[in-house]
Amino acid sequence: MQQRRRYAALTLICMTLAMASAERSGLSVAAPELSSALQLSPSDLGWLFSAFSWTYVIAQIPAGLLVERFGVRRIIGSGLAIGSLCSVLVALAGAPAFAAISWGLILVARLILGASQSPMGGSSGMVFATWFPKNERGVAGSVYGSMPYLSIAVFNPIMAWVVNHLGWDICFLMLAFMGILSSAVWSTAFRTPQQHRRLSAKERRLLISGGALWGAPKTDRPAALNDDNPDTPPSPGSNLSSLSHDLRHLFSQRMFRGLVVAQYAIAAITWFFIAWFPAYLVLDLDLSLAQAGALSAFPAIGGFLGGAMTGFFSDALLKRTHSLTIARKTPVYVGMSLSTIGFLGCLFTRDPTWIALLMTIAFFGKGVGTMIWTLVGDLAPANRVGLTGSAVNAFTNLSGIFTPIIIGYAVAIYGNFNLALYLMAGHALLAVAMNYWVMGTLHRMQDIPNAPLTHTTRP
Repeated sequence: MQQRRRYAALTLICMTLAMASAERSGLSVAAPELSSALQLSPSDLGWLFSAFSWTYVIAQIPAGLLVERFGVRRIIGSGLAIGSLCSVLVALAGAPAFAAISWGLILVARLILGASQSPMGGSSGMVFATWFPKNERGVAGSVYGSMPYLSIAVFNPIMAWVVNHLGWDICFLMLAFMGILSSAVWSTAFRTPQQHRRLSAKERRLLISGGALWGAPKTDRPAALNDDNPDTPPSPGSNLSSLSHDLRHLFSQRMFRGLVVAQYAIAAITWFFIAWFPAYLVLDLDLSLAQAGALSAFPAIGGFLGGAMTGFFSDALLKRTHSLTIARKTPVYVGMSLSTIGFLGCLFTRDPTWIALLMTIAFFGKGVGTMIWTLVGDLAPANRVGLTGSAVNAFTNLSGIFTPIIIGYAVAIYGNFNLALYLMAGHALLAVAMNYWVMGTLHRMQDIPNAPLTHTTRP
């Protein structure tokens, strides 16, 4: 019963990321048909793929503060509902009345979608830090991190079928309906530990003794508790520090800087897959959209399996070695090495079967190396978990701005994806370098102190 409540919370936060990932990748699945219907070039598509990350990155820090102020339940539920409206806007771009402004309408929809999904980072870090003890956080974080791949494996073939048989605009209306349904389920079912009225004293003690942050900044209005209970630690911080002071404190630490650069590099691989992989299969290998949708499921399944397995592997290493550094860095070394091999191997073949195998290896490795939300839960200052998650997510998803545009222009100039494959292998090696040479010994960062108060003298 105790574990069931924790894993119910994990299931719900995973559902929100799976839905968000489907909304992000919908444009990439529809791109071959949509670009033909609206007469868009590869560079036009690159800007549309990138537009999501413009607002996603800009809104990260404000979103983290909103999560700490209003709670994950309210903010995520609202974001899912707004995302549904964005899917409706994209569908409207196919209507004859909007033909003259179709590209701009999709651009606006992608910008709004990015802002609506920006609280995901801070929210997930908050859920893992409060709901899971340290020795279960690796599994929880890796399962969550693998959700984009499971979403792609499940939804890409479905969306490709809908685009082929019903039209790309119907595909986005389907996404809108799914988003509204997900918002309703999340808003109705999710509760934080502090808010959960059926949480037993035993489970509460288990969470606190295992390193869960009971006194983390506000997540949702808590249920009535006995404030005199000695098992409740004092609140680890307040919200009085200025934002610039908090960010300077975070970026002054070498471990944090290495973390964000490594996660940027890993996220670039994700954005290649989300934005350009179906187009790569269609344009470079001359597959049909239906074939590309089906084939893209295999690397996605590989990414999901790699992401799900790495949590068990990492937590087992932690129990065996009692070293957070070994437990969290080893999967990155193994996973990014596999990704490098997979991407470089694709340069030597155009056979769809071999491409499917090599890309499955590449994205299995990427899944193994993705420890971002586990690391946020492990390393973030206890009094700024939400802000730290948002800061990491903001820097990480700068790759979502640059990677789609760079690949779009590379394809437009060179006529193939060879340069893109070299770039992805290079990003995998960069992640290894950051972990090995920059991040050092892993540990939770000290609480961020309150900003010094500025006193003014009245005349």
